[in-house]
Amino acid sequence: MQISNYISNVSRVVAKFTAQNEKTEPEKEASGVSAADAFLKEARKSPAQRIRDQILARMKLDEESLASMPAEKRAAVEKQIAEELKRQLSGEKDRRGAAVDLTA
Repeated sequence: MQISNYISNVSRVVAKFTAQNEKTEPEKEASGVSAADAFLKEARKSPAQRIRDQILARMKLDEESLASMPAEKRAAVEKQIAEELKRQLSGEKDRRGAAVDLTA
């Protein structure tokens, strides 16, 4: 008899906990996307796309605002992005301004 009461109580607690978690998942309520989905979206990007996104963020731009720019201004921004991508992907970022003591 006691075991059945215990199982009944555990079942009610689990059901209550599950119902509360389903209702209050803040990531889904706020943006419609779970944290796991956002992580997977970011993880699937190539290194070049991540760098591009970082550069655009530094310029306070996104892909939509870039697409709506006049052609000349967009070409200038794309050129800056291409130069920065080339610099970062070639490893020049690490060598620039670095001082190394080779006498050791």
